[in-house]
Amino acid sequence: VHRRSIVAFLAYLAVNDSGQAIRTYTRESLSALLWPDYDQIKAFTNLRHILWEIQKTFGPGWLIANRETIGLRADENIWVDVHRFESLLLESQAQSDVSLRIPLLTESVKLYRHHFLAGFSLKNAPTFDEWSLTKADELRHKHTEALTLLAEDYCLLGDAESALHYARRLVTLDPLNESAQRLLMQVYIQVGQHNAALKQY
Repeated sequence: VHRRSIVAFLAYLAVNDSGQAIRTYTRESLSALLWPDYDQIKAFTNLRHILWEIQKTFGPGWLIANRETIGLRADENIWVDVHRFESLLLESQAQSDVSLRIPLLTESVKLYRHHFLAGFSLKNAPTFDEWSLTKADELRHKHTEALTLLAEDYCLLGDAESALHYARRLVTLDPLNESAQRLLMQVYIQVGQHNAALKQY
């Protein structure tokens, strides 16, 4: 079994799992996700090999598997950056106090070091690739929202220098985002860099 299949398998289970409860998948659905072009016997053999490889590499107890289903064991030792990122954003949305919201948003954007599974794809597995691209878009959108809120919140606090840092990151991330460009121009004006604002325009 190709190593990429093991990475894809673990990413799919870890990211889809909320961390609160064990979410299980049928062996049939997982083998169809990773090897849609294989006959079921070959796909099931590959899946068994993946389970064996994971047990050999990480030791027993990480997965809950029976004849029908497979799931990732709910464990506080399993830390998933995607879950942490999303929970920080949820906390920040519930926080109306700007000074308390900023640390949550700051921690969330620090976790976002690159787009989800950037450059990773699985040969002949379109359903997996579609799932990873959809998840990447969703996380990218959340990251954009977090950077926007940080820039706006720092402006509200009168800390335009800090706002500038996040507004620039936002524009670097997506130069064609017009609202990000407008926000950066507003921040430049707030810090007194009128020429920079004009240049950005």
